[in-house]
Amino acid sequence: MAPRRETPAGATPVGTLGLLRDRRFLPLFLTQLLGAFNDNLFKGAIVILAVYRAGGEGGAVMAMLAGGLFILPFLLFSAPAGELADRLPKPLLVRRVKLLEILIMLMGALALVTVHLPALLFVLFLMGAQSTLFGPLKYGILPELLEEDELLPANGLVEASTFLAILLGTMGGTMLVAQPQGERITAVAVLVIAILGWLASLGVPDRPAAAPGLARRLNPWPASREAIRHARRRPELWGAILGISWFWAVGGIYLAQLPAYAAAELGAEEGVATLLLGMFVLGIGLGSLLARPAAGGHVTLRPVPWAMAALALFSLDLVLAAASLEPTTGPVDPGTFLTLPGSWRLLADLGLLATAGGVFVVPLYAWLQARSEAAFKARVIAANNIVNAVFLVVSAALASLLLALGLPVLGLLLVTALGNLLVALRLFVRWRRGGLA
Repeated sequence: MAPRRETPAGATPVGTLGLLRDRRFLPLFLTQLLGAFNDNLFKGAIVILAVYRAGGEGGAVMAMLAGGLFILPFLLFSAPAGELADRLPKPLLVRRVKLLEILIMLMGALALVTVHLPALLFVLFLMGAQSTLFGPLKYGILPELLEEDELLPANGLVEASTFLAILLGTMGGTMLVAQPQGERITAVAVLVIAILGWLASLGVPDRPAAAPGLARRLNPWPASREAIRHARRRPELWGAILGISWFWAVGGIYLAQLPAYAAAELGAEEGVATLLLGMFVLGIGLGSLLARPAAGGHVTLRPVPWAMAALALFSLDLVLAAASLEPTTGPVDPGTFLTLPGSWRLLADLGLLATAGGVFVVPLYAWLQARSEAAFKARVIAANNIVNAVFLVVSAALASLLLALGLPVLGLLLVTALGNLLVALRLFVRWRRGGLA
C-alpha cells in the first residue's frame, strides 16, 4: 500500500469535527463541497431557463434532458476515470480536474449570458464528465490521506455536505437566475466558485500513484467490464456497491417526488416543498454523522441491516402519515401546513428515514474504501459510480412509467417503501448467516 499517513503510526485518529481542522482532510472536503454546490447551482439555473424559455411540454423535455446529460458521463467514462486515478497521483489529478472545471465554467458563463440553451446543455454534459473524473479521486484518496478508523467520520462529512450542496445549490441556481440580470449573476457565481474550488485543491497533500504501471486505454467499454467484474468477484465489495446504489436510487426518488407530492396531493406552495426537502437533507446529514458512533468507531457493516430496517419502517409510516393529510381549499404555505393534523408526524417520518439512510450508506462507503486493494481502489469506486448511475436511471425511468400509467405519487412512495422492506429482509438474512462483518 502506498504511504498515506502524516500522523505517526498508532496515533489516535482525529474525530469528526477535528477532521474539519485537519489539513489532510479539510482541503479535499472544501474542494468536493464547492464542486457539488457548483454542479447543482448550474443545473438548477439551466432547468429554470429551459422551462421558461422552451415552455410547456418543451420545457419539461428540456428539464429531463438536462438530468440525463449530466448522468450520462458516469455511465460512459467512470471506468477510464478510475484507471486514470489509479495510474497517476490523485492529488495532482484533483488539481487538474478543478482547473478543467474553471475552463468549463468559462464556457458555461458565456452560454448563460447569451442564454443559448443547446450550449448550456453541452456545458452541463461537460460538467457531468468533470464530476465523473472527480468521483474516483474524491473517494479513492480518502484511504491514502486518513487512518482506517477516520474513514467513517470522513465519509459522514462528505455525504452530509453532498446532500446539503444538492439542496442549496439547486435552490441557489433557481433563485439567482430568476433575478434581474440573473443570467449574468449566475455566470459570475459559477466561475467564482470554480476558482475557489481550484484554490482549495492546492492544499490537498501529495501522495504517490497507487498503480503507476497501469496501461492506458482509450476505449471505455473494456475498462468498465473489467472494473465491474473485479468488484463482482469480491462479494463483500459487490454487496456494498449494490447497497450504495439502492440508497442513491431511493434518495433520487424522494428528492424528485417530495415537491411533486406537496404540489399535487396537498396543493401546497413552493415553501412546503422546500420544508420537506430541507427535513430530508438534514436527516441525511445527521445520519451520516451518527454512522461513526453507530459502528462503534470502526469500519464494519453491522449497523447496515438495522439502519435499512429503520428506513423501511419510517418510509412505510411516511406513506400512512401522508395519506391521512387532507387537501385544503386554500393555498398551503409552510405555516398552514404545520397546523394540519398529521403534518408533524410526516416531517418526523421523513427526517427519521433520512437519518437511517445516512447511517446505512456511510459504513458502506467506508467498507468499500477500506477493503478494496490499494492498486485497484479508484477502479472499484468507478465500478460503484457506474452501478449507481444505472440504478438512478432505471429507478427514474420506472418511476416515470408508473406515474404515466396513473399511479399517484403516494402510490410510488409506497412501492419505494416496500422495496426498502425487501432490501432490509435480505440484509437480515445475510446478517444471520454471518455475511456481514
